[in-house]
Amino acid sequence: MCPEKAPLLGSGFHTSIGKESRAQTLQNGKRQIHQLGSQLQLNQHCLDTAFNFFKMVVSKQLTRGRKMAHVIAACLYMVCRTEGTPHMLLDLSDLLQVNVYILGKTFLLLSRELYINAPAIGEIKTHEH
Repeated sequence: MCPEKAPLLGSGFHTSIGKESRAQTLQNGKRQIHQLGSQLQLNQHCLDTAFNFFKMVVSKQLTRGRKMAHVIAACLYMVCRTEGTPHMLLDLSDLLQVNVYILGKTFLLLSRELYINAPAIGEIKTHEH
């Protein structure tokens, strides 16, 4: 093994995700979504929707190069925005002790890549009445 090739091992490792490690990623993601979501007091529907977002993120390989906690937080925040819960990104950044701008960047990227139209905060849902 050539020493100059060694750094590539870390970056190329995720390209050959097998079924086991993908299943492990999904299992870990689900557990973290439930942990963080319960701290936000989100209902089961919201947790399930966040996990669906997470599965889409994993299938599009958008987790690569991103911290899992940031991806999880972005998925939960997508649910908060689409479901109109009163949570702010700041709530998630406080819970995780992560800079709100870093989470915001991850949220914007993932919502764009998944074509999730997250309504602006305060936007009224007219279809409920």
